[in-house]
Amino acid sequence: MEDMISQAEADLGLGEPNKIQKWYRDRNGSAYNGNFPWCDAAITYWAWHSGNQDAVTFGGDFALTTAHAHKFKTKGQWHVDVAGIQRGDIVFFDWGGTDVKSAIDHVGLVTGASGSTVYTIEGNYDDVCDRHARHADMIAGYGRPAYVHSTGHRTGLVAFPGRSFFVMGRRSPVIAAMHDRLVEVGCNHYETQTNKDLWGTGDVRSYSAWQIKNGFQGTAAGQDADGTPGKQTWDLLKVPRT
Repeated sequence: MEDMISQAEADLGLGEPNKIQKWYRDRNGSAYNGNFPWCDAAITYWAWHSGNQDAVTFGGDFALTTAHAHKFKTKGQWHVDVAGIQRGDIVFFDWGGTDVKSAIDHVGLVTGASGSTVYTIEGNYDDVCDRHARHADMIAGYGRPAYVHSTGHRTGLVAFPGRSFFVMGRRSPVIAAMHDRLVEVGCNHYETQTNKDLWGTGDVRSYSAWQIKNGFQGTAAGQDADGTPGKQTWDLLKVPRT
């Protein structure tokens, strides 16, 4: 859950057109050309880029808020109003106040709640990603993702977030967990153990060593051991959820 929120926080201030729209278009085709509404695409992006896609989007992609809310409903993870809402929930808004799922207009990620006020991070409200304080009369309901929590044992693993996740300067708890695993498996080519959550050249060198250890060859960009994770070696690394 916290890595999902960290991913969203990294995009605060993001305007449009933006990387989320491009990422979603690249995955889902020309129907999403141009400046399409990206509030739920942002939730999808944060889920996939933090390893929480199974919990938040059920392994799929959502740009349509009504479809996403319906999926939570069919999975038995839908709740009305703000009763019990908590950090990490996916909250759906109906600006008309009807509380009807078919009338949902918008979606956000909950960062906290106090009484009838819910604090969120939302993409595509006034064309930007920002924090908001919302009230119960605008909330149609919320989905409760089944986040996998670490209990100190490696019972939950981070799903492969895609090659596009690994770009210079990205910060994420997923990267810090990967760093620790690379050290554990003897592929420590880091110059420092600080800023472990920041993707950099040490990660590239260390992950390339892991790829070579698993039989992949070549270190040039785009080759098998170029230091950018692929699904096969990522699954073998077994990065724990944090």
